[in-house]
Amino acid sequence: VGIVPAGGGSKELVIRAAEAARGGDVFPFVARAFERAAKALVSTSAEDARRLGYLREADMVVFHPNEVLYVARRQALALFEAGYHPPPRRADIPVAGRSGAATLEAQLVNLLEGEFISEHDYAIGSRLAQILCGGELDAGSRVDDAWLLRLEREAFLALVATDKSRERIRHMLEHGKALRN
Repeated sequence: VGIVPAGGGSKELVIRAAEAARGGDVFPFVARAFERAAKALVSTSAEDARRLGYLREADMVVFHPNEVLYVARRQALALFEAGYHPPPRRADIPVAGRSGAATLEAQLVNLLEGEFISEHDYAIGSRLAQILCGGELDAGSRVDDAWLLRLEREAFLALVATDKSRERIRHMLEHGKALRN
């Protein structure tokens, strides 16, 4: 709606792409994640969310909306009672680097020149490409999750400061539909 996936969302896309690459070239997996996020592709069901990579196989699905809070509370209590600690920070995440970002941005230029996306869509997509590819690093560089979170935060704050992003957010809140400006 005018910003990049935040709150760790973009970071998770990079980590899942790296996991899917299994030590190989991460770019094809990043490109797929980029396409889904840039198109703001929404899942239609829990199974669809798994297919798109938004949910992992182990993620719980609660079908009845009135049970969501109850189940979440029970899970939180069970984790607490089991002595849960968050996983350690990720420190060895391969990224596609500036060459990967340039490839994604070239696709955006084609879409912009073909009038398939707006200038603001281009701005959002460019920021997203930078995050998902790890910023201004060489392809194959390895970063930690704090690096990716910093890129995500910087992009989010820069975009949310624009009038066009705020118009998109306002429109979504008021009408429940995306605004293309």
